[in-house]
Amino acid sequence: MAQPPLWRRLYDTAERAVAPRLESVVRTEHFARGAALAGWAQATARAQVAALSARVWHLVNLPAGSDVARLRAQIGALDREVRRLALRLEQEQAHKDVPPEVKETDGVDARPPQPA
Repeated sequence: MAQPPLWRRLYDTAERAVAPRLESVVRTEHFARGAALAGWAQATARAQVAALSARVWHLVNLPAGSDVARLRAQIGALDREVRRLALRLEQEQAHKDVPPEVKETDGVDARPPQPA
């Protein structure tokens, strides 16, 4: 069998020398606390940057990313509700064996306008 390439042999040699020491460090309580603290600091910094950017966008009367995310969630919820109601209506119409009153074309009501 052919030998692995030089870069792989160098990597394997370095890994054999360093891996046991690194594993002993990452298994300590100090490392776990440091990793948790680093994660908390990163999340806090990310939240502060998001809040600051939202204030800047609002100052120039534009929606922030959080506003867009909230609107997308609301649109998704409305879409799910409309689908649920449409299925329920179809089931009730099928149960009553009555043809649907409204025929739609691309979401537009095809009925003639009713006088006021």
